[in-house]
Amino acid sequence: MMSSRMRKIISAIFMLIVLVSTSMLAAQDNTTRALVAGITTSGTLNTTSIAQVYTISASTGQSVSVTVTTNSGARLALMITDAAGTYIGQAVAAQANANAVLENVVIPTSGTYYLTVLDATGIPTSELAFEITFQAGSANATPASPGQLLTATGLQFILDWDTTANLDLEVRDPVGGSLYWETPTVTSGGKMSANANGVCNALSQSPSEEGSWPAGVVPTGSYEMIVYFQQQTDCPNRNPANLTLTVTLDSKQVAQIKATIQPDQVYLASVVINTDGTVVAGANGVKVDPPTVASIDLKAATALTQNTPVTGTITSKQPYQVYSFAANVGDVISAQVNADSGSLDTLLLLIDPNGNIVASNDDREQGVTNSAIQNFSAILGGTYNVVVTRYGQALGGTEGGYTLTLTGAVTTTAAGTQNAVAQVPTFADVPRGSVEVSLQWSTAADIQLLVRDPQGDSVYDGKPTIPSGGVEAARGNDSCVASTGSSPYSYIYWPEGRLPTAGSYEIEVLYQSNCNDTTPVQFVLTVVANNKVVLQKNELLNVDQRYVVSYNIGLDGQITAGDGGIFGTKQKPDAASLLNSVVTEMPSAPTLVNAQPATGSIRLNNKFDVYVFEGKAGQVATIGMERLNGTLDPVLFLIGPGGDQVTQNDDASAETTNSAINNFILPIDGKYTVIATHFGGQYGVTAGDYRLTLRLN
Repeated sequence: MMSSRMRKIISAIFMLIVLVSTSMLAAQDNTTRALVAGITTSGTLNTTSIAQVYTISASTGQSVSVTVTTNSGARLALMITDAAGTYIGQAVAAQANANAVLENVVIPTSGTYYLTVLDATGIPTSELAFEITFQAGSANATPASPGQLLTATGLQFILDWDTTANLDLEVRDPVGGSLYWETPTVTSGGKMSANANGVCNALSQSPSEEGSWPAGVVPTGSYEMIVYFQQQTDCPNRNPANLTLTVTLDSKQVAQIKATIQPDQVYLASVVINTDGTVVAGANGVKVDPPTVASIDLKAATALTQNTPVTGTITSKQPYQVYSFAANVGDVISAQVNADSGSLDTLLLLIDPNGNIVASNDDREQGVTNSAIQNFSAILGGTYNVVVTRYGQALGGTEGGYTLTLTGAVTTTAAGTQNAVAQVPTFADVPRGSVEVSLQWSTAADIQLLVRDPQGDSVYDGKPTIPSGGVEAARGNDSCVASTGSSPYSYIYWPEGRLPTAGSYEIEVLYQSNCNDTTPVQFVLTVVANNKVVLQKNELLNVDQRYVVSYNIGLDGQITAGDGGIFGTKQKPDAASLLNSVVTEMPSAPTLVNAQPATGSIRLNNKFDVYVFEGKAGQVATIGMERLNGTLDPVLFLIGPGGDQVTQNDDASAETTNSAINNFILPIDGKYTVIATHFGGQYGVTAGDYRLTLRLN
């Protein structure tokens, strides 16, 4: 118990604190500094600065903790006040060099608060150095109180739909149980009905599935409902289904959701049942896949320290928490999050310095809903974010506490560094060049790098050298053989000594195979000339997609980067990059005449030409685009009367780069648009003259 003498001493100390801090706040000068959660802040006290004041931004209900340490032989005191000088927390170190600690101070109202630090024994006679560590919890991040509700007729979750499709219902209770056709009972007392329309047996046009808890005690808290539209090759279930989810408590309907679900989609909904019997419906909708960070404030991050676990809570009010750390190129990053309570089904996201999801994990292994990202090799330097969330993110319904641990990364956060630093990559086992083109990624996928020179020659894994001097010196994950010793990379260079030929160079990044690794591929493409980065792109590539970009070497030796973007897939090039410009040219586009060739030119300042013709449903159209000279790599698109891309062609055969749309049956009557362009569309650089021919039968 604190003595009366000690209480008087502390009261006197804090009277001094109030006087000092109030006068300092009134001045509103540079003596106040913002504290950042997880970042250690240093300060000093002396005969002229007898107190230091810092600002804290916090929200209603948020908890904050502050620790002040010193090795200067001082006994420090601290206090948190609001803008009016009213204190909401205070602490004094027990003795000299001991920590002054405030834990879990609850913020009453959103706004700016002030932390004052001073010497508890009076005015310092010498300089006293100290450090502040500040942590902030989440506002309103407490799950619904665990408990039980006594019911007369129980609790029911009913799924109805209107087709013979095989939909499946899963209900997750607040204590971690999961009702499903494979797990038809849970320890909390719930039971699942028969699997309606399962494996194409006993098909019904009005099927229903039910997860229910009998009369008596049921758990209170958040219940998550998941509806899966299972695709099966032998079932007539490929049309959309209209579903109804109904929640009944003690024979009273307390929630109902109606929605439409497509094949392979997952629909999510939730309700919270309170201990007083009231029910609150949560968000509902189709699960977003892959995960997204579009609505997440990555700037509101708490710093992570390597090998130091942190704890937090995920609820429907706070479905994610964000953490940050700094990493250098080549650092190997691992992170693991384990659910500690409730029903929480964790989801872990790793965000690179450009705000892209570069790694994610839902279940660490089969049957384990904890999450882990293992051995991710950083290919950008800067500030990374770790997002802890749950299955379904904002649409999910699981809640609970968790523990997050970061391993294998640099531990000092680069405050304020949100953008990637353009760095010159270095590779130990390849020669340097006058121009170097490198591609880096961090998955097992086979990603092809190709560079086409101004003469039209391409260097890539099928042609490792070309006459202009280009050499492929590294080929990551070639044919799904995993790279060893580092993250996979591919590297093409022109030898040192002189710059390659002036002109436009085209780069293609092609997703050849996922090699049984479905992790999204985030790549970094870098062009270096004379040890300076002239182009660096950090992009997401999905299966089979192509990314096209260019750079130009001028006659004066200056290198400039061109625009880049996705150009469809290897099976289907996409005209999307051109369509806005095409629409403006359609009214004045020349008309193609059956069997009468037209000629034109594709140049850097004219990346496409537009033609139109009238067609009737059932007519057979054959369109050919032939290069006449130059480096032109022709590509054809056919746009239907409704403005949609109805067919396309890149290479007519393996032996030519000319394009041909052969024997295409026109689906409807109307005006069709032909786009004659080059590989890459808006992003391509090959050029030359062409001949275009239409045949209608």
